[in-house]
Formats: sequence, C-alpha cells, structure tokens
Amino acid sequence: MPSANIPSLHHSTRSRVTGSATVAIQSRQDAAHTGKFAIKVDATFDPSAAPFYPSGSLSIRVDLTDSVKGTFVAKTIEVMNSYGKHNPTVVLTGKCDGDLTNQPAAVKGYHYWIMIADDKPDGTAGTPDVISFVICDSTGDRVAYGSGLVIQGDLQVSPN
Repeated sequence: MPSANIPSLHHSTRSRVTGSATVAIQSRQDAAHTGKFAIKVDATFDPSAAPFYPSGSLSIRVDLTDSVKGTFVAKTIEVMNSYGKHNPTVVLTGKCDGDLTNQPAAVKGYHYWIMIADDKPDGTAGTPDVISFVICDSTGDRVAYGSGLVIQGDLQVSPN
C-alpha cells in the first residue's frame, strides 16, 4: 500500500504589492513573439483583518518564445510572503486561468508562482525592479516562465 504524505502547511505574512510593469528578454524574442511579459498586480494580506487570507488581483500577459502566448489571470492567491527592507520582495502563488492564443483550450488547471523585487522602494531612480514567474498546468508541465528587469512601469512592495 502506498504511503500517504501530509502536505506542508504554508502560511502568508503581512504583505502588499501594487503596480504594473513590463519586462523585455531579448533572447526570448523572435518573429512571432515580442520577447516581453507584463504584469498588473494589486494584492494584500493583513492577518488581523477580514478576509483573513490574501486577496487582490494579478494578471500576467506572456509573449515569449518557449512559452504559451496569452494572458493568465489569478483566480486565487493562496500564499503571499514578503521580506526585506532595502529591496522589499514578495512571492505569491495560487491558481489562475489562461486566455491563450497558441494552446489548446482543453488545458485547464493552471498554477502560478511569481516573485517581485522592489529595487527602488523610495521611488528614486536606480536598479530596476525584478520579476520572475512560472506557470504550470494541472499535469505539472511548465507552460510559461520568465525572469528579468522591469523596463517600463513600477511596482511597490510593502513587506511584513
């Protein structure tokens, strides 16, 4: 008889992230792809206030080689953790839907993981913000991913 494992219990920390940004990755550009991904986010978690779990919105628009092309919209924010003082960083994970232009509609059950580093929390010029994400389908196959420096827009992260 196979052994059953109890999954790890993950909890969120007080966090807030807002903004929109575009990342360009030259090596992920070709005749059919711009080599860019863009995000819009407005998410928060305050453990002392209702609804007592992370909430908000997140969308990731992907136009990169070696990834499906389309827009992913978060249905849930299951875990949200932030840390850091000088470049506050937040990690979010949850379920999302995909509106895809080059993927069969039958694929369902997407999950996302995204990390956002606010490299200029005081709003001054300097090191660009950094975004990294991965999206997998219900079978665990990676369907989209990317990491890079923000070329347009700004993100604000308020850690716990």
